[in-house]
Amino acid sequence: MKVIPMRCLACNKELSDFEATRKSTETGEYIDLCNTCFSTIKNVVLPEEREDLREVIDDDEGEY
Repeated sequence: MKVIPMRCLACNKELSDFEATRKSTETGEYIDLCNTCFSTIKNVVLPEEREDLREVIDDDEGEY
């Protein structure tokens, strides 16, 4: 069985596990944006994030 990776809804980049598990604390829905695209709305949406899945690459992208 082939696993299809999650992709950013804005730029279509493949999401890391950290990005793919980010949810809105308000709605409980997955946000499905890469760190770069999420950085444009981070002041509007309060995320629930899995810090155990954060990697070095997640810290470098989008000045998040």
